[in-house]
Amino acid sequence: MYDPERYEKKERTGFHLFAEGVSKEEGRRYLSGLFRFIFSVFAVILVAGAVLRFLILGPVSCTSLSSNEIAPPVIDGELALRYAQENYDLGPKVFRTEGAKRSAEWIVEQAQKIPGFEKAGRVRIPPSAHGEYNVEIIFPGKEPNFVIVGAHHDTKRLFSVPDFAGANDGASGVGALLAMAAAITEYTQKELPPCTIRLVFFDGEEALYQYTETDGLVGSRAYVDMMKQDYSKLRCRAMILLDMIGDKDLHIELAGNSTPALADVVLAEAAAAGYADKFSRGETDMLDDHYPFLQAGKKAVDLIDFNYGPENRYWHTGADTMDKISAESIKTAADVALRVVWRLAGNGFADL
Repeated sequence: MYDPERYEKKERTGFHLFAEGVSKEEGRRYLSGLFRFIFSVFAVILVAGAVLRFLILGPVSCTSLSSNEIAPPVIDGELALRYAQENYDLGPKVFRTEGAKRSAEWIVEQAQKIPGFEKAGRVRIPPSAHGEYNVEIIFPGKEPNFVIVGAHHDTKRLFSVPDFAGANDGASGVGALLAMAAAITEYTQKELPPCTIRLVFFDGEEALYQYTETDGLVGSRAYVDMMKQDYSKLRCRAMILLDMIGDKDLHIELAGNSTPALADVVLAEAAAAGYADKFSRGETDMLDDHYPFLQAGKKAVDLIDFNYGPENRYWHTGADTMDKISAESIKTAADVALRVVWRLAGNGFADL
């Protein structure tokens, strides 16, 4: 028997949930049961799909890149060397000087000249916090989580060599990142990168006097602070640093204070690319632009060849000239860095 005190009339809300003669309580029980049934069916479909995938394709592999479907772009080594030469030709680029500003503006101009760049990415000089001229190139990917590949574009102030322009220690990393920008731009004409990529050119890596909390690593510290302020730090999954990677006699020793899991990936991808003899795990900690990221709790690795010339005698001297670096060496480091980015993102950053 219909009891008007117990039952509600049909509500006109756009969804006729309760018919006349059916209580709200009974209706809710019915809907709850229906939702549970739908959820159960959906779960069974997901499990069955996963089992079928396993039977057909086998287990998911987290080994090095091997499929052409996920192959990253490779850089043009000669292009990288030309970029390095042009950056070197700008002359000294000491932190807080017109030379560093000129270098940053030149990097922006080169990025904007890459065919198709205006659709693929964006470039800017972020607001300065301590007089630095960092440059940031961002390529949006299939997901907002991002990997940073960085290098410094400033040069050491040498009173004994006032025209020091840093072919290996500065320009080689600049050439690598700009050639990577060109390769990624071309790649985006077919599809987006697997994650967002930030190519960052740091200013103020070199100490004016000696490394302290305020002298040296100024640009990388400022960049980390900027990420904290705009909350993008939460989406930064890894940082890969390229420093002094142009030496003709290249052998990169990963800095001892690199994140071990990330170093493992670098070595694996170097071996997969045929460069196993050019990479090894170092034991020496480096105070380099990856360090502020480590301090901020980020995964970071430093790819550096800190044996430049016999007994490192070319480092921070007038001997650091363009004839000491090669397109092949820059390409080796940059290609491995790109492989690492694609590997990390392709595995959902499970390697970290």
